[in-house]
Amino acid sequence: MRKIKVGIIGFGTIGSGVVRILTAHGDLVRQRLGAEVEVVKI
Repeated sequence: MRKIKVGIIGFGTIGSGVVRILTAHGDLVRQRLGAEVEVVKI
């Protein structure tokens, strides 16, 4: 499976929300994208 590496700029309302969604719904995101999303930098 492909891996998509993501960097988050800022960890305020939006950045923390994105990380929360990726963590809580990782299986659904992986299924829809056909790839695993990995947060590598914040």
